[in-house]
Amino acid sequence: MNSEYDPRQFHFSSISDEFEEGDFNIHLPYSDLKRWILDDSVLAQAASVFKIWGRLNEVRALSFLSYVGPAPEKQYFIGYSHNRLDHSLVVGLTAGEIGRRNNLLQSQIDTLEIAGVLHDIATPALGDAAKSIDPDNLDEEKFWHEVVDAKEEEFLRKKGLSREELDGIIVNHGRLGQVLDIADRITYTTKDLSEIIGYTESKINIHPYLLELRYPLSHYPDIGNIYKDVVVDQKKEQVFFSDYKRLGVFLLLRALMHKHLYMEPTSQGRDLFVANLLRPLYSPNGQKPLSPQELRKMTDREALDVLAKHYKFPRLEGEWLYTQLTNWHPRYERCETLREAEQKRKEISDRGRLVLGIKKCKGFDAGLSYLTLDETQKVVPFEQADPTMAGQIRGIEGETRAIYVFYTDASEDTPINELLRKVHGIPQSIAVEDEIR
Repeated sequence: MNSEYDPRQFHFSSISDEFEEGDFNIHLPYSDLKRWILDDSVLAQAASVFKIWGRLNEVRALSFLSYVGPAPEKQYFIGYSHNRLDHSLVVGLTAGEIGRRNNLLQSQIDTLEIAGVLHDIATPALGDAAKSIDPDNLDEEKFWHEVVDAKEEEFLRKKGLSREELDGIIVNHGRLGQVLDIADRITYTTKDLSEIIGYTESKINIHPYLLELRYPLSHYPDIGNIYKDVVVDQKKEQVFFSDYKRLGVFLLLRALMHKHLYMEPTSQGRDLFVANLLRPLYSPNGQKPLSPQELRKMTDREALDVLAKHYKFPRLEGEWLYTQLTNWHPRYERCETLREAEQKRKEISDRGRLVLGIKKCKGFDAGLSYLTLDETQKVVPFEQADPTMAGQIRGIEGETRAIYVFYTDASEDTPINELLRKVHGIPQSIAVEDEIR
């Protein structure tokens, strides 16, 4: 076994604990893509060389997000278990498999697997909540090379890869960049779905509020196999899907995940609170404890420990702070304009409530421009192949566009309210956020 890493020392909920000597097992949910990765494979080599086993194993895939059902204040959330390490490995696996199925050159397949390993390597501790305080300087795609040392650059040179080439792929340029982007979206959608509802055959999590997700999945329980539908036309230099119906179901599920999880107002308000906690400790030039460089080195737990210590949280353990935050539910008012939101902020303040800030959610790329074969086997944008499904997805995307005023009643004597009162002095003018996912 390569002495530089030992996957058996780490625990993954979605990476098999039954490790063979020199191998590890990863899989794409709702698909048949499950594979032992040999120690001498390019994917394993990249995972070892770039040292993603340690830090990314302790950076959560969904940070402070939780799926909010009815009566959220009566729920107890213990946190999602998947992480950026598992995500990166499965993106590399999926992208490489798409390359193999399209008879790409072995060097291109290797490049896709390496790019999958690298695309999230510079994710800051605490994920999107941290990124929102300085999107330009905390963008993992822009700064992946900053965490690559001389030995790792030598590995890339031996593979015939330049920083410029990987830069282009990681920001989704060209055919390989499109494949990586598709593999990324397939992976995070199916991984997040499996964390929330499990498998359709399971009797766990059959609550009525999950039916909107479970229904399309029950008709396409192998939705992860959409990776098999990705066609790389090397002559025309275009990437498209071969099954527009399966693509439609995938895009619908992804849109529903944005509505109910990624852009759900409660989760967005929680991220805003965490961002407000981070701001006094953050400086892009390194003059404060948290900088882009430090956040790219830290685990979630280390960043939470810094916050717990700085704010003298009742318990200094960062993990306890995470549990408190993910079980806290801010209140909010939905507005259509910033002017309306500012007026609503004043009204809420006048009622004696603590206003956390205003956050603007700008919607998301619904993927309707993806190319696909239609019923006549012509390559067209998905919205042309299936206007009805495209309209439904577009409607869901429109529902996520809003401006929210987040507030709470901080009068009760709780640990979170104590923390809220400590950060109440943060200027309101800096608490207007744009959705970044």
